[in-house]
Amino acid sequence: MYYFIVNEHGGSGKAAKCWNIIKNALDKKNIDYKYYVPEAVSHATELAKRISEFEDDDIRLVVVGGDGTVNEVLNGISDFERVKFGFIPTGSGNDFGRGLRLPRHNPLKALNIILDSTGDKSIDLGMVENNGKRKYFGISSGFGLNALVGTSVNTSKIKIVMNKLHLSKMSYGLLTLKYLFTMKTQNVDLSFDGEPLIAFSDLIFIAVMNFKAEGGGVPMAPSASENDGLLSICVASGIPRWRTFFVFPFLVAGKHGNKKGFTLKNCKTLDVYSKTPSVCHTDGELFGNEVKLHYECLPSKLKVLI
Repeated sequence: MYYFIVNEHGGSGKAAKCWNIIKNALDKKNIDYKYYVPEAVSHATELAKRISEFEDDDIRLVVVGGDGTVNEVLNGISDFERVKFGFIPTGSGNDFGRGLRLPRHNPLKALNIILDSTGDKSIDLGMVENNGKRKYFGISSGFGLNALVGTSVNTSKIKIVMNKLHLSKMSYGLLTLKYLFTMKTQNVDLSFDGEPLIAFSDLIFIAVMNFKAEGGGVPMAPSASENDGLLSICVASGIPRWRTFFVFPFLVAGKHGNKKGFTLKNCKTLDVYSKTPSVCHTDGELFGNEVKLHYECLPSKLKVLI
């Protein structure tokens, strides 16, 4: 059975229009399905938990929405062995759809991919935890500047204006510039795969990537793969803020790997110890204001309908 979780309130009305198209196609094809509409923050998590516990030998759980809805659903799945996950992107960033190489502006094509899939492919998920609090992420997690941008973009007036102008990607860039010159940098120690700590001063951000891109397509980790059993880390530190402005175009182009102030590394685990707290996100959703974080890659955790 196909179970759709539809964020009808997302995408500045785009999601509701896409769902009507999808629903009509399902009805014409005589596909058995049920659908649920989250009514509040975290409701998608509750719905996913309930669906993943149904007595059904073939649970095909499909999100119609954006990256935030995906993250809520991932954190509600209680039995990853029994659930096959599909996604029809209707958000503004759509980094999860981009990472899976799904059509991001053609809901019918995305639906047909899901209906034709056997669900025998799997991808890695990331996990972050601190003091007993744990969350999964499909795209990325971050600490510092990217977390400030990712967690504020959905409530920003800038995004509302940019969406109306069909320039949603610019929301991330404008907010990045805003916070770049107002945020406080951090001094952190990092341990990759349990190795001795490495100090990073004047940290701007840490991006812990499962896919290559976050923030509406910014390739933080150009060599990342969602099925290699590794997290791809991008650290930006020790860069004067005025210089960061000129390095930003290289980051957007994915050409920052050899630039001073950037560290790119793959690992199975990452431990973060900060002298002062900073915002942490998972797929753009707030995880907390943290000083200590533990990251792990969970290989082939999620079965996907692609």
